[in-house]
Amino acid sequence: MRALLLEEPLKIAPTDRAEPTVRDGEALVRVHSIGICGSDVHAFRGHHPYVTYPRVLGHELGCEILQVARNEKGLQPGDKVCIEPILNCGTCFPCRQGRYNCCTQIKVLGIHTDGGMTERISVPIDRLHKPPLDLSYDELALCETLSIGVQAVKRAAVQPGETVLVIGAGPIGLGALVAAQARRARTLVSDPSARNRQAALDMKADAVFDPTEGHLSDRVRAASGGDGGAHVVLEAVGSPATIAHSVDLAAPTGRIVIIGVCKEPVPIAVSELMRKEIDLRTTRNSCAAFPIVLELFQTYRDRLARMITHRFAFEEGPRVLNWLHESRAGSGVIKAVLTVA
Repeated sequence: MRALLLEEPLKIAPTDRAEPTVRDGEALVRVHSIGICGSDVHAFRGHHPYVTYPRVLGHELGCEILQVARNEKGLQPGDKVCIEPILNCGTCFPCRQGRYNCCTQIKVLGIHTDGGMTERISVPIDRLHKPPLDLSYDELALCETLSIGVQAVKRAAVQPGETVLVIGAGPIGLGALVAAQARRARTLVSDPSARNRQAALDMKADAVFDPTEGHLSDRVRAASGGDGGAHVVLEAVGSPATIAHSVDLAAPTGRIVIIGVCKEPVPIAVSELMRKEIDLRTTRNSCAAFPIVLELFQTYRDRLARMITHRFAFEEGPRVLNWLHESRAGSGVIKAVLTVA
């Protein structure tokens, strides 16, 4: 069967792979749509800290079940599903707490083990999620991205009526935006890209800001209704500057959740963090978020579908990854999807 194999950084090519082995507790699925994640681009560049080579990328997947044993979920051949791409041990301390997204032996499809840039894969049945309405395969491929934003909003414990500032309106930030809206929060978005700010407006953000113009802190405080800043700041960029600035943007007793991955030291003003008694939290992958994502589609389907801006044939995958790598800023791409014919 066909697959796209990342042999080494900057070298990805079509290849033939053996059919997957289906073990007890697994289902065989046909891959129809593959979302290209920023981590795929990082792996292509050779910058991803966890990817080893050779590797079949792909963890944002819209699939059709081909073969599955009788199961508690009632899944059957022919069902459309999205895939939660986390494989966990089930016995370590995080797993025993039910926080399998932090498993000490975690394997993520397309990162630690081969993923879905291929025609068929086998996946644990408990990692398959069937939507309550008939979503397209492209929409199902979007679910993994959205789960990251849902997890961040869960970690922030966003409450109705709170003001939530999302820093960074890429796919993760936009997913967090909608997850916050679902909790009836007032949503603000900051992004230097006019394209991304417009995307946030299209998804009904209450206000958007260009952080390169004027003083962002003043504008956020003015928009907070006199509470001195955002009740929740969701940092979805992963740069030292935006993480550090989050402390100034948060209201006293507010919460900050860092979504963006940052490998560099961050100079945080601890005295200001303490003066405001801010809760500083992090988030990783997602945990029990896929059912929430699928519920979001029932109310916000039109908004979420706007995130898919580019579609390509499966065979174009090498060219698309190279294009995204060379463009750096993504050439106006929010989410690109490969279609497996």
